[in-house]
Amino acid sequence: MLLEEIRGKSVPFSLDGEITEVVYFTRLDPLSGNVSKISEARARRNIGIAVDLNIEPVGECDFCRYLEKTPDDRITHSSGAVSVHNKFPWEKYDWITIYPPFGGHKLLLSDLYFDDLERMLDSSFDLASICVHDPEVISFMDFTNWGPFAGASQQHPHSQRKSVTGMHIPKLQQEMHFCRELEAKYGRNPFDLLAQEERRADLRVIHDNDVFIAAAFAPTCPEELIIFPKENIANILQTNSYDRKRIVRPVLGVFPALFFYRGVTDLNIAIHMAPFREMDEARRYYRWHMHIYPRRSRLPVDKAGSEIGFATEIIDTLPETTAMAVRRWYQEGPNEALVAKLKDGKPNEKLLEAFHRFLECQCQLVA
Repeated sequence: MLLEEIRGKSVPFSLDGEITEVVYFTRLDPLSGNVSKISEARARRNIGIAVDLNIEPVGECDFCRYLEKTPDDRITHSSGAVSVHNKFPWEKYDWITIYPPFGGHKLLLSDLYFDDLERMLDSSFDLASICVHDPEVISFMDFTNWGPFAGASQQHPHSQRKSVTGMHIPKLQQEMHFCRELEAKYGRNPFDLLAQEERRADLRVIHDNDVFIAAAFAPTCPEELIIFPKENIANILQTNSYDRKRIVRPVLGVFPALFFYRGVTDLNIAIHMAPFREMDEARRYYRWHMHIYPRRSRLPVDKAGSEIGFATEIIDTLPETTAMAVRRWYQEGPNEALVAKLKDGKPNEKLLEAFHRFLECQCQLVA
């Protein structure tokens, strides 16, 4: 059994003249063994969701003018994306992949379309194809920071891709070691076991077809999602163009659902894959997968003592709550009644305006 949970209660304490006990859950990440503490009381305190849509669009940025502002050695991908060398590298191969349009910026998660995600995976494949031929390169790091509170220094949509040399990435090594042990114990790929157990629990699954999408059982941050294909693909180099299109299509609904229903404006996307020299063997016990890490702009700090000092994540939103909201987007389509409200329970007018613009754009795309 991969989904391990221990239900606990705080010692009784007095609150407003009444004796109170708080229920909390301790969960192990089924793919890494990391610990998360999820407080039911903390989840209940977020009745409304604060959403900051006061985004001031900048004019043409350095990435719009990449021909002038970036190093000369560039890779133009067939999808229209452009990868340039990072002017401040910390790896042997260190690229920034810039996405069109050049001269305008997609500012909201609801602005993302199929072509944007297709560019993301196709350019990742192209760059990994370069790294794999260098004997110094162990593996490939691929992540996207969307929004300033997710660490994006430029408003222009972009991803960062880097070789990994010298030492393995500890987090991925931990995942792979844990998954290897699980496969030896159960005789099956742990990702297939996870999908099976999540289907049986029927609490966190969002989409289950060619691609499995679920709210993370033991999240690293509130609202985290995990996404992986059904096939035994351990590295993006084991995909073709058709595979990548098939992976991207169902993922598209995640972003407007998180934005409109959960008030997520900033997030990180991290793509985990097996090291190049291990990817063939790793098909048996590992899986290329994507983590979506929403970031809350209203918090003054991202990590505190429990996370930094003890590697224990403190989560204030039940994964089941996230899954219920995002799943409804997939099952019912856009629903104005579900658009996230302000903390006082009143409608968020700016978010509703963005929602109506989104619906208009969808109608134009269909037409």
